[in-house]
Amino acid sequence: MKRPTFALMPDTSPSTAARGQRRLITMLFVDLSGSTGLAEWMEAEHYAELLAQLSALYEQVVPRHGGAVARIQGDGVLAIFGYPEVREDDGRRATEAALELHTLVRGLRPAGPLPEHFKGLTLHSGIHAGVVFVGEGDAVRGRYELIGNAPNIAARLAENARADEILVSQETLGLQSHYFETSARRQLHLRGRATPIGVYLVKGRSPLSRRFEASERRGLTPLQGRAAELSVLDQALSRAFAGATFWVAVRAGAGLGKTRLCEEFLLRVSDHACQVHRGHCESYLVAEPLQPWLQMLRGLEHYVGGPPELALALQAPPEERAERLLALFLALAAETAQLLFIDDLQWADDASLRLLHQLRDHAARRRLPVLLLTASRPALPGSYVLPTTSGADQLIELPPLPEPAAAVTVSRLLPQADPFVAAEVQRHAGGNPLFLEELCHAAAEATVAGERLGQAQPSAAWLATLIESRVERLPPEQADLVRIAAVIGTVVPTWLLTALTGIGERDAGVQALAEQDFLFPDREPGALRFKHGITRDVVYDSTGLHLRQQLHRRIAAQLRARGAETDNLHELLAYHDAAANEWPLAAQHAEAAGDQALASSALDRAKRQFRAALAALEFLPDTPERRRRWVNIAQRLGMACVFDASRDDLRVLRHAAELAQGLGDTGLIARTDYWLAYVGYALGEVRESLRYAQAAVSSAEACQDGALLAQLPGTVGQIHAAAAHYPEALAQFERAIQRQRERADKSRNRVGLAYSLCCKAYVLGDQGDFDGAHAAFAEALDAVADPGHAVQASIQGWRSAVLLWQGRWAEAREAAEISHRVGTQVRSMFTCAMGHAASAYAAWMLERAPEAPQQILDAIAWLAPRGGGLFSSFNHAWLAEICVEQGDMRCARHHIACALARARQQDWVGGAMAYRAAAKLAVMAGDKARARRCLDLAARAGARRGSGHEAAVTDWVRADLGLATAGQPTLEAAVQQLKRLGMTGFLSARAPALSGSAR
Repeated sequence: MKRPTFALMPDTSPSTAARGQRRLITMLFVDLSGSTGLAEWMEAEHYAELLAQLSALYEQVVPRHGGAVARIQGDGVLAIFGYPEVREDDGRRATEAALELHTLVRGLRPAGPLPEHFKGLTLHSGIHAGVVFVGEGDAVRGRYELIGNAPNIAARLAENARADEILVSQETLGLQSHYFETSARRQLHLRGRATPIGVYLVKGRSPLSRRFEASERRGLTPLQGRAAELSVLDQALSRAFAGATFWVAVRAGAGLGKTRLCEEFLLRVSDHACQVHRGHCESYLVAEPLQPWLQMLRGLEHYVGGPPELALALQAPPEERAERLLALFLALAAETAQLLFIDDLQWADDASLRLLHQLRDHAARRRLPVLLLTASRPALPGSYVLPTTSGADQLIELPPLPEPAAAVTVSRLLPQADPFVAAEVQRHAGGNPLFLEELCHAAAEATVAGERLGQAQPSAAWLATLIESRVERLPPEQADLVRIAAVIGTVVPTWLLTALTGIGERDAGVQALAEQDFLFPDREPGALRFKHGITRDVVYDSTGLHLRQQLHRRIAAQLRARGAETDNLHELLAYHDAAANEWPLAAQHAEAAGDQALASSALDRAKRQFRAALAALEFLPDTPERRRRWVNIAQRLGMACVFDASRDDLRVLRHAAELAQGLGDTGLIARTDYWLAYVGYALGEVRESLRYAQAAVSSAEACQDGALLAQLPGTVGQIHAAAAHYPEALAQFERAIQRQRERADKSRNRVGLAYSLCCKAYVLGDQGDFDGAHAAFAEALDAVADPGHAVQASIQGWRSAVLLWQGRWAEAREAAEISHRVGTQVRSMFTCAMGHAASAYAAWMLERAPEAPQQILDAIAWLAPRGGGLFSSFNHAWLAEICVEQGDMRCARHHIACALARARQQDWVGGAMAYRAAAKLAVMAGDKARARRCLDLAARAGARRGSGHEAAVTDWVRADLGLATAGQPTLEAAVQQLKRLGMTGFLSARAPALSGSAR
């Protein structure tokens, strides 16, 4: 394979003081505890002797664990692990080195007289990993100069450690924490760091030797997507039971679940008359020869009645162990079937591999029932790895999890995660179970912190080290190719890769990277894709900054030369120009990409691009023109936010309003206030939204902005409707619809017309005019022909709500499912979630679907991080009704309270239903007086909205429960009213547990 034409070289930018590299390094800071006091009472000669002893220990112990001493300063040391070679267990090596140093220092005795209070020497240490710039050192800076924030964090951890304590950041140790006894993870606030960091206090070494054992302690999720592989293993076991020796080798990259598959199989084997032995290999320096076989032997030490070969093997000197072990396992196989499992065979020593082959050959010749099962990683080209699968009778190449299995895994690890986060996790993990686990963990932490996954990508250094160590072991040409591809992106057009490197899709190096699970052909021809998005991110982050910028500039130049032939040209140029610090170009292309995404209803992409444009503008000179442009882009961001608003969006628009006020432009002020009103409305902030809308009307009239004045009645009507001010809302809708019909020749006006008609329809439906409502819905759907437009999700969502009010459950579920589907396609979380909840409630009313309550809870959870509350009283009222019917009084009370809390914020659509649920709870408790009061409140809540259907249902529930008093409708009259309104579905969906319960 020829070397890429743009080979990666160490960063030699003029701005860099010395040559060096950007590397992922694990840093160990060690200091002597109480050193100031020691220096005060010790003689200078004795203290110098102590420092010399410490220095000698540091120089001996750190290299023994694979590290390098970067700097010894006084009584402390900074040691680094992962330079010049990154190893996936660098975090473990640093921790092992710290433990040994602490032990040795406790054994030191200072020379000279000691004070009475002296309790012995101790160290305190901190360990952290991160990407740093490693440069050449000198006499002052030490052997290496480390530039970056990660060394500061490691130093702060050492500062916070008490005497004889070792603090390790969670992201450094990660899953390798099972090798140690640690405290529970705790959050630590470090000086100079805004957010707390998760840390472990390391107490000593753990008896656990495998990550799988630690996973078992935490609890395993059910195995997914490996039925075919388990079937192959079952067949192999059957062959062994029939008297044939058989070797099955499971091979896959790190994290794909080799050990989990084998352990799941071994659990099934426990039901058979078969003796199982387990062993594993380690890459760490303490691994002994014949390690997995000796582990199996030690597991047999207490085996009573074993063959004489057992005692011989236990007592054998090292040079005879292999021969004795072979005789032992052949003797055991002569008695009963044997299954031997060796994990991580890629790290086996020569003697272990030789014994494996000998056992297979001898047992096969004697036709003994032996099943050999091994798990290993594929060998990286150019690295010295023994052929761990040659000679196996069957090789199982473990692929990434298929999408359905990955989706189930994510749903178990991230219950109630919204579908957009779940999809992002799946896309980024590429079917790797280990990556799925880490990304789900990161997503959960981001949710707790009030962030989205995209804002808080996983920063686990242990995982980055695992990935980077694989890249480091590639031949240089392939490693360069991977890094160039990572700068291009997760999807790599082959023409662009060829333009940068001279290497084509069919090149042997590209094919080798596919075999090594890095790059593989995309579904679309002419492109490669990183199999795991997280791999791409790690490789990108570990590539030098200046080199990345050079590559980004070259990529942008190639894209511009390609021009219109490139899909998503503006989006790609916005990304590469920003990464190259070409801010004017980045802002231009991000703005254009946002406009394109908005036109195609790709709302998440539109928001992302508009935000990127705003970020790029911050690097340009602060001029009135730049501020005006900032405000204009923020207004278009508001347009993209309508269907998926968040508190962050509101903050951006408030800043835009401040800029508009500073510019003194009445037109800009009017339109910014308009979008503040709209986004606030989408978040359920009715009062504040109405204030902004009224301010927008005044400003629009002052500057005679006819287009905005045409839009404003619809927005004002929507806000009044959300607050249940229906007369005002309908008057505004009529004005808006008339103006929008006159301007319906433009796409934007048709969308505005459709939404105004939709809002008018749900108001009419709430008032009981179902015929008028459905006529308005039909016109709204006709106004926007595109079935995938975001407004279609809103129309179908409200149509579903009106059908639910009418008791037409099957039609309501169908409309809600359309709303959910379209909302998902355009990534509008509000319509996606509300459609999901409405569909679930319809399914409950139609067939008492058992999954309905959880689906509504999921919808609530999806919306919670965005801070939106618009019409969320619906969800809580539906859940309250279901919980009452299920007899779950505590759950019912909670959701009644949530629905009524929303009512206090002007969200009244679920208020009457919540009060009816409270009345039913009172009936169940035998408190008729309270039930009547709740029904009176339900009637008032419905009357507040002028809701004809709420009045009909409340009268029917009152009569059905036997709570009607003189002058109130009888049961027969209430039933007739439901029939007149076409609401007969309520009669067939009545809850049998409550019907007549108060009589």
